Amino acid sequence: MTPKRILLTIPNFKTAGSQYVVLALFRLLDRALFDPYVLVEKFPDSFPPEIPKEKQLHIQYTGNTRKDIQLLAQLLKEYQFPMLHSWDYRSKPVEALACRRVGTKYLFTKKNNAWSKRWWLKSMLAHHIVYDNPEMDHRFFSGWPLHKKATFIPHGVDTNVFKPFERQPHDGFKICCVGNIGKNKNQIILLQALTQLPETVSVHLYGKEDKSYRAHLNGFVAENKLTHRVFFEGVVPNEELPKVLNQYDLFVLPSFNEGFPVSVLEAMACGIPVLASDSGGGTRHILGAESPYIFDPKDSTALLKGIHKIMETPATELEEMVSKGRKRVVDTFTQLQEANAYAALYQKLVN
Repeated sequence: MTPKRILLTIPNFKTAGSQYVVLALFRLLDRALFDPYVLVEKFPDSFPPEIPKEKQLHIQYTGNTRKDIQLLAQLLKEYQFPMLHSWDYRSKPVEALACRRVGTKYLFTKKNNAWSKRWWLKSMLAHHIVYDNPEMDHRFFSGWPLHKKATFIPHGVDTNVFKPFERQPHDGFKICCVGNIGKNKNQIILLQALTQLPETVSVHLYGKEDKSYRAHLNGFVAENKLTHRVFFEGVVPNEELPKVLNQYDLFVLPSFNEGFPVSVLEAMACGIPVLASDSGGGTRHILGAESPYIFDPKDSTALLKGIHKIMETPATELEEMVSKGRKRVVDTFTQLQEANAYAALYQKLVN
């Protein structure tokens, strides 16, 4: 049987949040069944080296919807792709309309909580939709006919990379938060809680910074005399993240809104205790609907109680808790499980 060509599209591999998911999917798809290619709109020089040159495609859109539909339709026809899987976070229907023009099956993964008439149109034009937050089912896809062509596939992590390492002893209690430093990620609530914690507790923030929000945090740090307890660590390469996570006693994700928070899975896979905000159905799907380690992102007191709970848990109980957390990731949320779920859907669509 000849492998089916599959086109994965993503805006770019430089700033797009799904770059690691797409790369893992490209790497893990069974080559006996599928022949994957990847298409980007921008930064074609930023393709990961794992994607061979002959599998790299680039399209230069003009901004004119009609012309862009024609451009993509020509490419789809040239390579004879039976299916396109889009990781575009935007609602524009160019891909869907181009696929409809040439008879290519169109699948997209819905990653954010935005919704509009354009999203509804894009969904209607799609042959299938995957969503990564279980709440999207009733929020967007419960009505006819979308409920018939929407599937929940959670993200996964590479548990051979994200794993516990031997911990180096350190002074105090170290908390880390990994994610863009901006309003939605809500790092301010963590600093508010820090003001009520012992001097031995420190907070370490990793991620790309929004300048105005960083200035806001700087003001809070200075006003509350926290300069010796709050550290902005910058952006850490993904391949170095497991060793970084293993330096810490607690991982906190205080976001207002999240799709499916992979950073929580990464910390759990590394054997780190986790506190996460109730930022959507993804957190409760990972940690459990009644988990005591989920807090209201608007309630710094609730976060403070969670931190105290972790700090006061005996070492043997904490070890058992993180061991169960890693097992849950290994059993349910691996990249291979995610790739296999997509592969099964691909086969259904192209056959």
